[in-house]
Amino acid sequence: MLLKAVSYQDFRPFKGYQRVELTPDNGDNDAKVTVIVGNNTYGKSTFVLSFIWCLYGESRFSRPNDILNKKVAMSLSTNESATAWVEVVFEDGGREYTIKRTQTFKKTENGLKASESEASLTYVDGGQVHRIGPLQNEINMAIKSILPQDLSAFFFFEGEKDNEIKKKDLGKAVRTLLGLEAFDEMRSHLYGSQSQTTPYANSVMGYYLGKQNNESDGKASAAWEKKKAAEGDLENANDRIKELDREIDKYEGFIEEINIKLREAGPVKELQKRRDDIANEINSLERDLEKKNKAFIITFGKEAVSLFVTPLLDKVEARLDQMNVSDKGIRGIEGKAIKELLHRGECLCGACLKEGTLPYKNVERYIDFVPPQSIGTIVRDMKEAIARYRDENTDFVVSYEDSYREIQEIKQKIRNLEAEDREKLAEIVKIGDIDLGSIEENLIRYKKKIGSLRDDRDVQVSIRTKKESEIETATNNFNEYKGKSERAKQYQVYYKYAEAIYNWVNKNYSAKDKELRSRLADNVSKIFDNMYAGQRRVTIDDKYNINLTTTTGEELDLTGGLRVIQYFAYVGGLVKLAYDIMLERKNGDDEANVALGEQYPLVLDAAFSHADDVHTHNIARELSGAVNQLIFALMDKDWQYAKSGLIGHVGRMYELVKIDEMEVQIKTYGGDK
Repeated sequence: MLLKAVSYQDFRPFKGYQRVELTPDNGDNDAKVTVIVGNNTYGKSTFVLSFIWCLYGESRFSRPNDILNKKVAMSLSTNESATAWVEVVFEDGGREYTIKRTQTFKKTENGLKASESEASLTYVDGGQVHRIGPLQNEINMAIKSILPQDLSAFFFFEGEKDNEIKKKDLGKAVRTLLGLEAFDEMRSHLYGSQSQTTPYANSVMGYYLGKQNNESDGKASAAWEKKKAAEGDLENANDRIKELDREIDKYEGFIEEINIKLREAGPVKELQKRRDDIANEINSLERDLEKKNKAFIITFGKEAVSLFVTPLLDKVEARLDQMNVSDKGIRGIEGKAIKELLHRGECLCGACLKEGTLPYKNVERYIDFVPPQSIGTIVRDMKEAIARYRDENTDFVVSYEDSYREIQEIKQKIRNLEAEDREKLAEIVKIGDIDLGSIEENLIRYKKKIGSLRDDRDVQVSIRTKKESEIETATNNFNEYKGKSERAKQYQVYYKYAEAIYNWVNKNYSAKDKELRSRLADNVSKIFDNMYAGQRRVTIDDKYNINLTTTTGEELDLTGGLRVIQYFAYVGGLVKLAYDIMLERKNGDDEANVALGEQYPLVLDAAFSHADDVHTHNIARELSGAVNQLIFALMDKDWQYAKSGLIGHVGRMYELVKIDEMEVQIKTYGGDK
């Protein structure tokens, strides 16, 4: 996706019709930078956020309902209407698209009433104009396929909001950007959710399992229904866990915003540094606690009988001793064998067993102590089994108790660290040089909410573990019960084919994912090193999070300026990788010929608000070399430092001219380029 132009009609400060061309006027492909110069409150943020409003209908302005230009709104008479719109022309996949979002406002006696915004989307193909829609959902789906909204934050930078790469799972968004979602869709189609231990019923593999079930008897059908029911419960639990994780991320973000303010407050920096260390220790302990809890639950599910039976073994053995029958039987001999000897009249040893004699009576009395008349032999066997069971279970019970003790110790460590954190926060509150307001109250409230969410999450994780076990049991029962008819065998062959394809896709996905993370790390590291005047080590983890450490491996306390450089290095490296992959695909260099990668614009508002003159020059230079389209909205003072890094790359320049507080005109830049 590359932006070609944006037009406005009475949109916020841009009164009347105004248009900005975003491609070079001289056809120079290297002139891929467009610069919009304007002072604060001149409309730079409106320019950047207008793309978000037009593409997705989301208003990110401080006053979301202020869409219509105020001069136009004030000029309306009662019952009179006016319309504001934004139109974006862009190119994607060799087609030129035009999206236009319109919103109508009517003056009433109670004020200005706004309609819902509506978008129209067309594209040109073969010289013909084609319309997508008319349903808004169809338009939304088309835009989502080009640039999903959850990826928009990578390309539309709001400098005043301190954009940064958050410490959360970026994997889904980045894999979508790099084209790996095709692999995910194939895996889901063939198997279902990757968190599932067996194929989902509505997947290809699940379909053929179901077909085998239809050719089987009632027991297999019952097992299959249990499996499907457990899968539904598991999916609900996984969805709830994801929802809870998002909520936890949100409140952790609130806490992090407070902590950022505390880090930047001179008098409390040391105290806040300890609080940051405490937070890292708690996070590490919580990850360890989650692993141990999961292992504990799994073990309990499989070995709970041993845990409950072991304390009863001594009582059972004592009761058997009281019965005084355990040593009177003869193992392996039943009543029928003794009666046969008495009938023959001769013992195995050769002694005469004539009825009425002492030997006859001695043998006859054993009939009372062997099966089926007596349980003496069974009792003896049971006592020996108890001895074996006790030996086998002792180690398990000790290990189980140790695991439970470790879990409680971790919880206590977390409680101790949380108590220390509260103490440090109390010390911060006592410092009079900083107005902390309701910081302590908010932190307590946020942490309490996170604690409640995590308790709920633990319950859902327990449910997930239980349902995974149920699915495994039901699947094993199904495989045992399913019929062996010729048709069932045929469906089994189809299943094996689907399984082989799934394994191939999964293997290639893992290899491609690893390769892309490595290439992204190389890109980001090179750009960061060229931007930053210092030595830092950049790594990308398996969730596509960026991590910065010193050359000795110590984690960094990121300042505002360093966070911005990290952000630009990451996004620049990401966009460059997506573009490189697209070129490889077009040139046939991708051996798997997988449809990965795309080109994207980078639209930046107040990009240099936290950067000094050296880093402003470096950021401008590196981003212009990394991306295929770069659009800056910046102040004139920042332009004076940035332009030396953009020599030969600027295709168009505009300036925002403020007519008054309600109107801004976009004009060709009249200053020094």
